[in-house]
Amino acid sequence: MSSSDEEGEAGVAAPSGIPYDDKRQADLYWRQIEQLKGAAVCIRLYRNRLARQVKTVETIKAVASSGAIAGWFAFDAYKFFWGCIIAAAQLLDVLKDVFPFAKQHKQAASLTVALELLLIDAEDEWEKIHIGKIGNEAITERRTRLRKLQLEAEQKHFPAGFEPDRKIVALATEETRTYFLVTYDLEAKS
Repeated sequence: MSSSDEEGEAGVAAPSGIPYDDKRQADLYWRQIEQLKGAAVCIRLYRNRLARQVKTVETIKAVASSGAIAGWFAFDAYKFFWGCIIAAAQLLDVLKDVFPFAKQHKQAASLTVALELLLIDAEDEWEKIHIGKIGNEAITERRTRLRKLQLEAEQKHFPAGFEPDRKIVALATEETRTYFLVTYDLEAKS
């Protein structure tokens, strides 16, 4: 092995057995973008699934409330029954944020925006990295910052963590691959 294979920038030796690769930091940054995009898609799909559940509860509440008001007028003899349905619909409205899926929907919606904004900035940085405007040391710092920002966003919105189901992960993986294929004419590595 030659001296140039064993030494990296500024003559720093690479770990034993690993030849120095001047494109490594750019490749690592790119993989981080792939992971970030995958996480953003995954949480967006989760948010959308929860939104359907929230919408179902809202629809049931609206139909029950409106139907009860109509029934009150149509069937005057059952005022107590219709009043109970209206009260139940109002109680459902007050308690909607207590349902775990409603709270998780808000968390997922906020995290979706945070990750997408982070991705926009990361892709902008990638363009500078790709054309060589940013050196390896700066790429390393930016990748570290990107990882920290993603972790902070995830921790802020899901402090107890988030474990998506396999179906969402599979859909997110496929959508992420498609995104990189269409946007960058590349197959995602992750």
